[in-house]
Amino acid sequence: MDSSPMTLFGYFNERVRANLHLVVAMSPIGDTFRTRLRMFPSLINCCTIDWFTAWPDDALEMVATSLLQETKLEASLLAHCVTVCKYFHHSIDDLAHRYVTGLEKLKEAKLLITELQEELKLLQPCLVETSANTEALMIKIEQDTIQVERKQEV
Repeated sequence: MDSSPMTLFGYFNERVRANLHLVVAMSPIGDTFRTRLRMFPSLINCCTIDWFTAWPDDALEMVATSLLQETKLEASLLAHCVTVCKYFHHSIDDLAHRYVTGLEKLKEAKLLITELQEELKLLQPCLVETSANTEALMIKIEQDTIQVERKQEV
């Protein structure tokens, strides 16, 4: 690879375009939001917009209806398709919520497992000592049992 300043600058620009991500947070309430969108149309054209509030049913219905108008479906079939689209949206919302809840539970379990492993490491010497004491006690009990059996025979 050529290491001239122009080549390096081009490589830098490529990497920045591929890896640079920005997060812009704005409230959609009021005229300020509309004004900014008119001043900077690339906010809509070149960005991914995540709406973090739940969509009302009438908004889902309007979007589905407007997108399905191009399909030239009968009115009753169109209404059923709109209902199915709303159902899909709500069910995906529910699945996403359950997924996030599951991830949180997995994180909690991982932390608990880590704590228990650390506690087990701390208790390991005590376990070894107790095991050795138990072994010695078993040998003593076995010897005492042999002596008791001898006395019973006599």
